[in-house]
Amino acid sequence: QSTGNLKKLSEVHTTTSDMSYTVNSSGKYVISIAPEMWKMIMSRDGFAGIHPVPHYKLESGRYIIELAAAQWGIFEMNLKRLTTSTVHPSTSNMSYTINSSGKYVISIAPDLWKMIMSR
Repeated sequence: QSTGNLKKLSEVHTTTSDMSYTVNSSGKYVISIAPEMWKMIMSRDGFAGIHPVPHYKLESGRYIIELAAAQWGIFEMNLKRLTTSTVHPSTSNMSYTINSSGKYVISIAPDLWKMIMSR
């Protein structure tokens, strides 16, 4: 039985504590997903292209699913789509990304921040 952790896909949310997997003796990927990551996967159609949608069981507060190797490949592509943030530059002083929970994360240069706060 081999084990592994998902590599960090995004600085915004995904960490190895959010999801891990093992490959069982039948070759299926047994994936353990933290509740916040599960919410993000479910809210953003993270099982797109996987039919039927995998059933889960709860163990120690984590969601456990099993995927065949082909489904795992689709799931990995979906995760990359879900967790990769695109930086949207507005100006050289400000940019934003949309994190995995759908919130905007704005980066503002110090000089612009001072100007905003002074008004």
